[in-house]
Amino acid sequence: MAILTKKQKEVFDFISEYEADKGYSPSLNEIKEAVGSSAISTVHEHVSNLIRKGVLKRVKGAARSLELAKVKFGATMSIPLVGAIACGEPIEAIEETDDVVQIAQDDRFSPNDLYALRAKGNSMISDGIFSGDFLIIKKQTWANNGDTVVAIIDDNEATLKRFYKEKDKIRLQPANTDYEAIYRREVAVRGIVVKVIRDLVNA
Repeated sequence: MAILTKKQKEVFDFISEYEADKGYSPSLNEIKEAVGSSAISTVHEHVSNLIRKGVLKRVKGAARSLELAKVKFGATMSIPLVGAIACGEPIEAIEETDDVVQIAQDDRFSPNDLYALRAKGNSMISDGIFSGDFLIIKKQTWANNGDTVVAIIDDNEATLKRFYKEKDKIRLQPANTDYEAIYRREVAVRGIVVKVIRDLVNA
């Protein structure tokens, strides 16, 4: 998995399309022109970060030395990283759309039906969700009992909890005995967790 900024994704996509069309990689000047960058040094920084993140590699001794890391990563999907989700006390739901998460291709889902959030807090640790984990969320407005959901409550506050529909209310259940369940008559479901990804090195 790699976390790419919007500009890094533009650079990666251009290199990928260029290689597919011509059979070799573009020059830094061609990348600069394609993505509207102001300086070669900026392009070099983006390329260096893509190499560090493992989605590109440099071939020694080649004039155009960049190459997609196809063997290592295979087919991938780009999922928008829209912000953080509280695994604890609810926080205001804020969307940020500059970054993407590159995950392995999964034919069960369309990339358009998914988005990513970064877990913040430790109320779901017994379910294996830790602060800093990346969560892949399937967009939907309903949930079955026991699903781990992105829930919007009160005045646009978001939290990650297990969903249970009871007689006259909704119970949002944490997976940590240090936290109490949240009960509401009205809960807006914004999606369910379908993957948990832990980044063991700096992205």
